Amino acid sequence: MARLTIYFTSDTHGYLYNTTFADGQERSMGLLSMDFPKDGNTLVIDGGDTIQGSPLTYYLHEKGEGQDMIWEALNRRGYDYVTLGNHDFNYGRSWLSPYLHGLHAECLCANVEDLQGELPLGGTAIRVMENGLKVGLFGIVTDWVNRWEKKDNLKGFKISSPLRAARACAARLREEGADIVVGIYHGGMEKDLETGRLLSDTDENLACRICEEVPVDLLLTGHQHIAMTGSWNGTHLVQTPFNALQYVKVQLQDDGTWVSELVTPPSVQTLTEKEKKIRGDLEKWLDTPIGHLSRDLWPGDKLDMALHGTSIAAFFNRVQLDVSGADVSLSMIPNSCRGFAKDVTVRDVVATYIYPNTLCVLKADGKTIRAALEQTASYFDARGPENIRISDAFLHPKEEHYNYDYFAGLTYAFDLSRPVGQRVCCLKREGRDIQDEDVFTVAMNDYRATGTGKYPMWTRCEHVQDILTEMSELILTYFSEHALVQAEEPSSPVCFYGDIRL
Repeated sequence: MARLTIYFTSDTHGYLYNTTFADGQERSMGLLSMDFPKDGNTLVIDGGDTIQGSPLTYYLHEKGEGQDMIWEALNRRGYDYVTLGNHDFNYGRSWLSPYLHGLHAECLCANVEDLQGELPLGGTAIRVMENGLKVGLFGIVTDWVNRWEKKDNLKGFKISSPLRAARACAARLREEGADIVVGIYHGGMEKDLETGRLLSDTDENLACRICEEVPVDLLLTGHQHIAMTGSWNGTHLVQTPFNALQYVKVQLQDDGTWVSELVTPPSVQTLTEKEKKIRGDLEKWLDTPIGHLSRDLWPGDKLDMALHGTSIAAFFNRVQLDVSGADVSLSMIPNSCRGFAKDVTVRDVVATYIYPNTLCVLKADGKTIRAALEQTASYFDARGPENIRISDAFLHPKEEHYNYDYFAGLTYAFDLSRPVGQRVCCLKREGRDIQDEDVFTVAMNDYRATGTGKYPMWTRCEHVQDILTEMSELILTYFSEHALVQAEEPSSPVCFYGDIRL
């Protein structure tokens, strides 16, 4: 018999409904499809990235509808505790505050301090269950929020080391008599749980180190979107996939062992009248025509797009160059994107460019651009012209296809027979070889400008301009200003293996 049952969700990103909104198909997903039976020995917990990341949250934010349906959904499902994820800061305090105040659940995020003293943020809690078990809990979030988030959105917040906070919280909970300690960490694993191989040499994800240095019995993790249950150094570890595709059920048995499973929700949903209305209004808005392309732009195989380019990234770059006036632009493709039909709708835009990125313009020399291209070229694991695949570094511990960048304003080529770091075999602009000392303005999203994705070279560049309108809105505006947009074939990259053009 279980002494404690925990239902855990994380990285739901506002996917309440049983659809991705890329099409009308109903799927086994969505927070509104989930049900968590509760008794006196049950807790329901969320690991953050809850109020941003879907067409629904974009719609609610743009229309000023508020996100009360999100916290109402959590309240009806009896959530007891939540923590914050990095994306929960994306729309700033004005979006985060009503969410936290509307929740019945207690928000535990020990390494986030609200300097204004307005938000209901706690660090630790002890819950005495019906059977007398004293459960100590704490929440933390990766402090890489400080690198990624816009400065305006972090005004009034101080985000410190999650590891230091975890140590202090666990010690306090033990002193207060907790029988078990549960950590809620919006961050992931830096090591392979089976082999111990180091997967990341940064401190973005610290789950294994927390397990090694902090006396935690159960660590509920997120951020990486890896569906898994396992253990490290005697601590039980779990993580959910993203977009409310699954949740985790964890139970503490009478013998002190942990048992956990990933659960897929049903595809059928029972909605309130308010949820039905918002769903209908959202679908109508998503199907609003906004422009026309000369042809459809659908995503292809990820490896093929990286090798030969994609018209979707070429279009993103065209918008970035048009808005910024920069010499060069770079853009990425999300891990999952809808693409554009010839007759473009709002749905095409918000389900293709899914991030709340704004733009930065930097001043960079040729040496810096070449270094960035070399990092992009490390996406390929090439063992011969017929044996090219995606590097494990972009697949594990988390799929990061969005860290492959497509450049415009340049002509460039990769020779994949060369070692990583020496693959750029051609780099020109307007037919002229780019020299190390040549200087250009370069447009990119604000996420990449922080150096994230192993692009530290961008952080050393002079900052020229910020364009604080979100890319999705810039794309919508671009279509409103151009009656017919000609879809371009990408001219770069050109990939070789030695003398063989791929």
